[in-house]
Amino acid sequence: MSVTTTPTTDSAPLTREAGTRLVEGWAALWNGDVALAEQILAPGFRLYFADDFDGTGSAATFGQAELTAFISANSLALTGMTFAADAPPLVDSERGEIACRWNEVHRDGDSGKDVVVKSGIDMFAVTDGRISAVWSLTGNRSFAA
Repeated sequence: MSVTTTPTTDSAPLTREAGTRLVEGWAALWNGDVALAEQILAPGFRLYFADDFDGTGSAATFGQAELTAFISANSLALTGMTFAADAPPLVDSERGEIACRWNEVHRDGDSGKDVVVKSGIDMFAVTDGRISAVWSLTGNRSFAA
């Protein structure tokens, strides 16, 4: 997947379309396309987990290198799992921030149906058209619609 980023500066606010593309790129990154990290993550990027995410330990924070290494190391263990936004992201163009709900989905081998196993909310800060920070909260069940 290729993501076209649009710089966000004081003169060019974050648009809804650009925010949506960044969230799509973020999901693709988590789905194993680690080459996207260079395109969508800003220098100095940090990911802050609000809870223990499998394999991270308490109060973990990741930079770009740690995140891509974590995704790469866990991709075989996570076969059959995908991450996707479950609704369009909310984009605050003035502040350069995005909020997005997401689901972790596994394909049930017996029924062939997708099963939501976890849900979460990610809050993004965007600088110069790329994600500079993410605060992520994960729950062990699906959000009720």
